[in-house]
Amino acid sequence: MTVSLNATPRGNYVLLTADSLNLLLPQHEVGATEYLEGTLEASDQPGLLQLSGASGERRFVALSAQMTPLPLCPSDRFLVVTLLDEQDGLGWCWNEQRVLINAQLQPQPIPAVLLTPDTPVSHYVDLEGKPAFLCNAQRLRAFALAARN
Repeated sequence: MTVSLNATPRGNYVLLTADSLNLLLPQHEVGATEYLEGTLEASDQPGLLQLSGASGERRFVALSAQMTPLPLCPSDRFLVVTLLDEQDGLGWCWNEQRVLINAQLQPQPIPAVLLTPDTPVSHYVDLEGKPAFLCNAQRLRAFALAARN
């Protein structure tokens, strides 16, 4: 299997952290950031969460380390971002967000034996001794939302 790099090695990136999962997305693919106002609970849509007691249509996703939706949002996920100017308002819940301006990355390929055809990542970088996976919003969204069925 040949895997291509989905991001340029130099540019502006956003590091999104969910527990041990560290993803680097191009900055232009990460939309507005807000604080989570309330507690999330399961919605009527598998893998998606909603604000407790709210009847609104807005839905949220909290990812596991395997980039699949969790059934509940961990209490320390207080940041919500949108990806790719999502018209559906889907909010992605994270522990931390950091913007890396004009970052010079040295991507390393993930060994092919660890990848499947639908894996949304193919490269990682070492950031302060921890792996951060290069990803794009479209592939992350497709993988995570497909995994909820």
